[in-house]
Amino acid sequence: MPRLTVFLTVVLTVLSISAPSRAADDAAAALLAKHHAFAGWQLGDGTFKTLRLTREYANERGAVIRRRVELRIGLGYRNINTNLERNVSYEDGFTGNIFWNSSWNGFTTPEYGDAAKYDLTYAAFFNEGLDTLPGTIHGSDTVAGTTVQIVRLSVPSGDVIDLYIDPASGACLQAVIDPGGEYETTINAIQYAEVLPGKQMIHSFRFGGGRPYVYAKIEPNVLFSDQELHPPAPSATWSFSNPQPFPFKVSYDRFYVDAAIDGVPGRFILDTGSSSIYLTQRFAAKVKLKTLWSSTTLGGAIGSEAVKSDVVKLDTVTIGGNTLSNVLAELNRSNFNGDTDAPDGLIGFDLFGGALVTLDTAASTMTIRDPSTELDTSQGITVLADLSAGVPIVPMKLNGSIDVRSMLDSGTPEHVLFSHELISRYGLRMAVDNSGVGYLQSHLYFGGVAGTDFQPAECGHLDSLALGPIQYAGVNGCSTYDLSGRDVLVGFDFLKHFNIIFDYPHARMVMIPHKD
Repeated sequence: MPRLTVFLTVVLTVLSISAPSRAADDAAAALLAKHHAFAGWQLGDGTFKTLRLTREYANERGAVIRRRVELRIGLGYRNINTNLERNVSYEDGFTGNIFWNSSWNGFTTPEYGDAAKYDLTYAAFFNEGLDTLPGTIHGSDTVAGTTVQIVRLSVPSGDVIDLYIDPASGACLQAVIDPGGEYETTINAIQYAEVLPGKQMIHSFRFGGGRPYVYAKIEPNVLFSDQELHPPAPSATWSFSNPQPFPFKVSYDRFYVDAAIDGVPGRFILDTGSSSIYLTQRFAAKVKLKTLWSSTTLGGAIGSEAVKSDVVKLDTVTIGGNTLSNVLAELNRSNFNGDTDAPDGLIGFDLFGGALVTLDTAASTMTIRDPSTELDTSQGITVLADLSAGVPIVPMKLNGSIDVRSMLDSGTPEHVLFSHELISRYGLRMAVDNSGVGYLQSHLYFGGVAGTDFQPAECGHLDSLALGPIQYAGVNGCSTYDLSGRDVLVGFDFLKHFNIIFDYPHARMVMIPHKD
């Protein structure tokens, strides 16, 4: 395993923290030592050079409907998540250098920012990588009838985590990652099992009040290469036959592109806020597509409601002389009514996931190229995007002082939408003007995320929304209870001012302001 040293370096980075100094830290250190004695091992001590684990999730009837195979080397991992009802897989992992996510069509994007911080803390917790970090006592609680002490730890380059430790046994009965933050996750009902003599690992757990996840098989020190921690090859593939610009339509409120699905031409909304390709039932009937299975999915990354859809396999999607083959897509059961261009659906992440896509919104032209093409970023501003949910989420600053997570959604016309918590919790102030509420409700039937209906609470004028040096001033926005925390949705009215290069394979976008 030639790159095992990479993982050990990461381990040492996590563990090489100065010793606690305050009295409260001494008490926390004693509890962590008690937990270490209970588990009998620690990340990086050589007990588990490799691990292969099989995790299962059963429905209310006891049938296993999800299975996950986890390959681990230190903090490095690869998770192969399979929905057994649909025979479709998603993957994610950490190579030791970079976190990554792979979609159901196998398009892989790197993971940066808050999502990567969460994943690092999650991996450190499940691999006993926290015992030597300095912690503080953060109160006490009762978990499943047992009085526990809460130890709060700050993970270098990761999220804060609270460990609920039984002082009698040393077992960790509950953990909360990013308490009070955007990624707050409660892991409870934790049960341990002995894997090697005197060495215990987490055997089952729940997320919040959900059903349990159970490790049906834990195989220590099995032989596999660290190369196996790298992403899979995509199941959907591109044929890049035309690197030259071709026309697409820039209307007053959306982008449209012409494409042929299995040879049948149609017009589609170009929607960065969609995590998939969605087709209307009407268009699917025209193409004679057959449903593989039906599902209830979330339409997007933030504020999404459940969306009923049917999944289909598309042999080819041809756009501008380039062809995407063997791609899974969805049929939306909602009607895309009211759009003057009568779209046949929308095209989202799977257009961008495995290609280099340039939208010249000034010239109304588009190019699709091989992602290995050298990219010139000198004319614009490069932005790293969190694509873990299949939509671009970028850090922005609202009114010059409030840090927010903004989804860049070309499928939503006009207004900025933001979580009502930005007013109630984070102190956002704006001049209220609800004259736009009716307009917004009538224009968000599509929601930018394949059917999600965002309901505005109140509208008004925001001073500014900034993406790095880019200032979006005099913004009209509406709060909504369909978003939470620091979530913001930034729509077409912002994006139309830029020529944009989408380099999703490297999780980045280049924003080039129009010269006018």
